[in-house]
Amino acid sequence: MERGLKVGAAGACALVLVACGGSGGGSGDGNAPAASPGTSTASTTSAPRPVVSPSLLDVGGYPTVPRPPLGLSGNPALGATVDAQHMADFVLGPWDVDDALIGTYLNTYYVLNSASVLKQLGPEGIAAAAAQNGMINGFASARESSKTGDGKEAGQEAMVNAVLRFPDPAAATAASAAMGEAAIRQAIKGVTPTAVAIPGHPDAVASTYPFTPNGATKPRATVRSFTPRGPYVFMHFVQAVDGPDRATALTGKMIEAQGKAIDGFTPAADLAAVPLDPTGLLAKTLPAAAPEPAKNAVYATRGAEHFQTNPVGSAQLFSDTGTTEVAMGSTNVYQTKDDGAAVMITNAFSQEMTSSGMATADTVTALPDSHCYALPQAFYCVAPAGRYAIEARSSQLADVHQQLSAQYVMLTAK
Repeated sequence: MERGLKVGAAGACALVLVACGGSGGGSGDGNAPAASPGTSTASTTSAPRPVVSPSLLDVGGYPTVPRPPLGLSGNPALGATVDAQHMADFVLGPWDVDDALIGTYLNTYYVLNSASVLKQLGPEGIAAAAAQNGMINGFASARESSKTGDGKEAGQEAMVNAVLRFPDPAAATAASAAMGEAAIRQAIKGVTPTAVAIPGHPDAVASTYPFTPNGATKPRATVRSFTPRGPYVFMHFVQAVDGPDRATALTGKMIEAQGKAIDGFTPAADLAAVPLDPTGLLAKTLPAAAPEPAKNAVYATRGAEHFQTNPVGSAQLFSDTGTTEVAMGSTNVYQTKDDGAAVMITNAFSQEMTSSGMATADTVTALPDSHCYALPQAFYCVAPAGRYAIEARSSQLADVHQQLSAQYVMLTAK
């Protein structure tokens, strides 16, 4: 996840740190994985690991045994949040249509557990239109272009891809029209948007206007688009310095790709009965105490990419290590194919931190494979625990050591 993005470390391959996501993310104090290291083809086979004595680990007041099975959501509000987390596995990131779109943008990710969260992504009229048509939940992924070798500066293009769920196809169709109308009525810096067509998608309700971000020297053609797809609305916000044709082309490409991806998602029919922990990994992860829509969740690797500093590199790392799921709680736990793969992830995250210029910090002495770093406003540690890799972050080094230690004991206890 983005270790340095939000909740994580500064720049590593892991989570963007849960500080990153609007209603889905935090403001910057969560545990996000670090940035993704580069592609690796190394074998996960490793030498025997050092023997760790749990009795030597200081776990503080943190739990060291898994929680009982977490069961079902029990109420529609929690169910909507958890189902939105599950939806993340079927929502594409901007990098899926242009691999240069990996730079952090806005809050990077959003678990949309209510229509009101859409106020973070556009005019209030859009959120109101979604609410009036019964929006249930959704997930959004936001990125901008990073600096490339062809001389283009960072931020010349940006995209937000959001999938919003409504009660039925009729509601989604009505919502897309109403949201599109709200967008075109809202003047931006004195400029009224104009209607624009999305190539190949006549059902998309879209508008465009020029916008020059603070500090930028060139205006960006901005497109807002709303497209119904069954019970969903695909909401897009795209900016491109090369003009509206480029922005509409990117939008159309994402609509096409996202349509295929969301077809694999089965939304919860009963939001009061959504499984909280289908695989049991979340029960073995230190829970996050503060409410955070993206936390206390388990994501498949596709969903976990949204929280990575470099989702393209992380996707390759997950493939190389046989990572199947990532649990995000107070700590982040990556489940890999074997012990060697967990070491590989640990080393990759550590390398990313070092490459980002983070200073090393004292490690957990009784965990010889642990690596710790001092971030601008926090400390970050990573370590393997059998087939798992653990990330922990806190404003206090002693606390992050205790989290890492408790999580290690919980995962390795026989």
